[in-house]
Amino acid sequence: MINPDLLNDLLDSPILEPLSELTPTSFSYRPTSHVPPDKVPTIRAVVTQRKSQLAALDDHIDLLDHALEKLQRIQARLKEKRAIVQESLEFHQALASPACCLLPSELLGEIFLRCLPQTNYVAPSSDECPMVLTRVCRHWRAVTLSTPRLWASLSISLLRADTTGGDEYKRWLEKASSVPLSIRVVHDMDLSDRKEPLSIQWLRPFLGRCSDLWWHGPPVQGLLDNSVQSLSRFQVTFQKANFLVSIPSPMPRLRSAVLQSLTYDLHSLRSIDLPWHQLLELKIQFALVSSATFLQVIGLCTQVQRVSVSSVCADALPQTDLQSFPLIDTVNHSIHQLEVNVIRAGLGSLFEVLTLPALEELVIRFCSPDRYPWPHRQFSAFVTRSRCPLKWLTIHRNKGAESHLTEYLKILPGLKIVM
Repeated sequence: MINPDLLNDLLDSPILEPLSELTPTSFSYRPTSHVPPDKVPTIRAVVTQRKSQLAALDDHIDLLDHALEKLQRIQARLKEKRAIVQESLEFHQALASPACCLLPSELLGEIFLRCLPQTNYVAPSSDECPMVLTRVCRHWRAVTLSTPRLWASLSISLLRADTTGGDEYKRWLEKASSVPLSIRVVHDMDLSDRKEPLSIQWLRPFLGRCSDLWWHGPPVQGLLDNSVQSLSRFQVTFQKANFLVSIPSPMPRLRSAVLQSLTYDLHSLRSIDLPWHQLLELKIQFALVSSATFLQVIGLCTQVQRVSVSSVCADALPQTDLQSFPLIDTVNHSIHQLEVNVIRAGLGSLFEVLTLPALEELVIRFCSPDRYPWPHRQFSAFVTRSRCPLKWLTIHRNKGAESHLTEYLKILPGLKIVM
């Protein structure tokens, strides 16, 4: 430690007297001037005095430098001790709080799960859960890191992962331990000028633990290999590339599929290979879906209960090959809910060939309001033929059906209709 008396002595030392008192003023000679012989002894005495003063000043400066170094080291140690005390203070304050005293770690972890962003796929952010929870206190950090479900959801950018080899995402998903994963992969890389092929080897072990996978972007060859046996929900969204989905290996747990491409017309299923027969939920969203292809899907999905399709083109177009796929009678005994977005006329032709004996809820949306007539005769025949327990009927943007609602209520007593 530095002796305070020593510092006071230094401050009170005559060596710190004003510089004006140390500056010689009794001689006005310049270095080139002639000095009288009788003044030489006095000048030499001043020189000797000044040398003595300089030596004393140097000693004091060295002493102060040494004292400052010690003070800086003492300051650094004090700051370290303060940080430790501050951390201990926060930790014990957290221990004394009602949440920590009354709630077990397992329950606190369940509360943390309710703090996650309201999305199926969490984007990493230091300002949002779960990462922000690790900075509150030691106890919260320990609970957060020991709750695998907090880390079981993730949105991955391949462009971002390409710069780090996926290290950030790997560290995140490793915290999920053996919990089933929900992963969204955004293929946002431009491969046009890339010499080496895209590698996702770091991602494959985590795909093997996925129960929910959303692939967003161009397809990658060999993506869905034998490692995705646990997949129960699969969503694929293509923006620019031709739609291509192939699942070469069995996926015994796959029950839900979402196929999306707002720039691609689906005229056949030649580019899609899915285990249709085991699906319970199916959503198809394309710029255009031919009604023949829709019927083909309905025929293949023998267990599906909920179906949403958009946008159905129910009429044939001269510029397409829809005429080569005639509508055939199709029966599905499993569909309970059906939602159809219709982009053109011809819905009546679809009702003429479709039979759904288990249908309980039907939603029909017209993309062009009141542009096409409501197919009353075909719809009535569809309901009568299906003998379905229809409970809810929703018709959007087509007022032509309003004049027939009374008749529908007679066919289906208790039917709830929303226009």
